[in-house]
Amino acid sequence: MKDSFLSTTVVLPVISVMETVELYEKKLGFEIMGIWGNPTNASKYGSVRRDNVIIEFGEGRKEYAGNGVCLIHVGNADNIYSELKSNCIEFVGDFADRDYGNKDFRVRDNNGNMLIIGHSLNNQKELLQKHKIA
Repeated sequence: MKDSFLSTTVVLPVISVMETVELYEKKLGFEIMGIWGNPTNASKYGSVRRDNVIIEFGEGRKEYAGNGVCLIHVGNADNIYSELKSNCIEFVGDFADRDYGNKDFRVRDNNGNMLIIGHSLNNQKELLQKHKIA
């Protein structure tokens, strides 16, 4: 049997796990899976989930907070965009069809980390071939 990669989970660097999981729960519709850490230790770790997407957060590298990027594939980006529009979150750029074959939008979390939320376009394969550089 061939070994295979099974999945991935992003770990975003944050300043405050508590504030971040709260934002993901209240503004982005995620469920808090857990928060870990020693109360006497400033470093904490947290995890949220929405459907099959899991995002983890760590305070261990606070100096990198705001540099994380997470691409989230959804069934219908139009519906998610409509849902999130009224939640007072920071959108970055436009909601559009992209040359790489996705329709997506971007939001920035309370740490500055970027979430790109989108779905594949029907002509994604054609667009990828058209814009391929290597």
